[in-house]
Amino acid sequence: MNAEQIRQQQAAGFLNLRFAPSLEDTYKQNRAALIRLRARPVSVAGLALFLVYAAMDMLTLPTELARITVTIRLAITCPLIALVVWLAYRPTPSDRHFECIYTLAYLLGGLTVVAIIGAARHLAFPLPYEGMILILMFGYFAMGLPFFSASVVSMVLVISYLVTELWSGMAPAPILSNLFFLMTANAIGMIGAWTSDYRHRAHFLDRQLLDLMHQATRDESRRKTELITAASHDLRQPLNVIDITLESFSPADGPHPATGQLQDMIRHLRRLLGTVFDSARLNEGMIRPDIQAVSLAAVFRDLGDMMNDALGHRDMAIRINHESGQFQVLADPGLLLRVLQNLVFNAVEHSSGTLVHLAAERVGRQVRIGVSDNGTGAPAVLKDTLFLPYVRGRGPNDRPGLGLGLTIVKEFTTLMQGSYGMDTEAGRGSTFWVQFPVPVTASPGPGPD
Repeated sequence: MNAEQIRQQQAAGFLNLRFAPSLEDTYKQNRAALIRLRARPVSVAGLALFLVYAAMDMLTLPTELARITVTIRLAITCPLIALVVWLAYRPTPSDRHFECIYTLAYLLGGLTVVAIIGAARHLAFPLPYEGMILILMFGYFAMGLPFFSASVVSMVLVISYLVTELWSGMAPAPILSNLFFLMTANAIGMIGAWTSDYRHRAHFLDRQLLDLMHQATRDESRRKTELITAASHDLRQPLNVIDITLESFSPADGPHPATGQLQDMIRHLRRLLGTVFDSARLNEGMIRPDIQAVSLAAVFRDLGDMMNDALGHRDMAIRINHESGQFQVLADPGLLLRVLQNLVFNAVEHSSGTLVHLAAERVGRQVRIGVSDNGTGAPAVLKDTLFLPYVRGRGPNDRPGLGLGLTIVKEFTTLMQGSYGMDTEAGRGSTFWVQFPVPVTASPGPGPD
């Protein structure tokens, strides 16, 4: 079954309640599974109703007739329904076979009602025929049988009732009157069953088409994941080779200025690639944070080593308050390092300052990690949008970028169940911060807490 077959079936229609052979068998299997689920509450309700009817028979019918009707209900109808309830929860029989048993139970249950009416006629008790209408409506609407099965069984029940009334010697006029109302109820049930069956088939086609679309989306996502993984390695590898080659150049009169510039550009390209791949991994749902107790001392140390290598020839000082690294936070160590790296590079490339300061402080039951600069501050018009995709601040030393660094900070921090924000003042710099809970087992830092 594919999407084209489903669309062709939708275009051709199914007024005869039949699909093309390639779809019909799948539909019937699906319908049988749903009928099995529906049979559980419906059969329990039917069992309760017949027990109530048995009690009413004992209270309202003559003793001789009540003995017959109660025996039929308790010895035949109720055990039959109980069997259906038991089978509905069993792994066997199969769904298709259970549907047949369920339909047979409707037939036998209806015949017991016909037998009760026949017993009342034999004992000359004016038992009304409305029980037949109730059993027809129960079969059509409560049981939810397919149109053809429900219609055939219901017609058998109506004919059985007619034969019973003729056998009892009822006059033709009352028989015709009762038969008219029974046939009317049966016609209403058939219309309802056909409408329900048609709607269920239409819903089945829509659901199957949606499932195929979801599967296609999952396959496409898997292919993107494989592409991102391969591209991440294949695109970084040439940059690493070029960087190593440039470091091996040692002219007699010292490093050439162009070598440093090329190395800076390679570092910048490497960061851009990292940002692009982070964004792609986020969009594809490839990132699953591993939340654990993380020591900030180790993260600050790794970040310091990374910055010393990555800043290259920038005229920018990075000051890390390693003493505040005594705190622990609940976070993913790799994602946290990436968040702080993005915040530091954001300050380096856009603040127009000369100093970037990284420190942590305890705020209640959480630790706030802030990256501050002594630059010009974020423009007021961008203050509420800097964490949105493709929004970039402008500075005199800006390099080409994507405007995704702070967006990745926001997404990674949210994945780790942390919070983020920014404090800025024109002409006095900015502080971008992220905040994470303290582990319950972590020792509290010094201070009034």
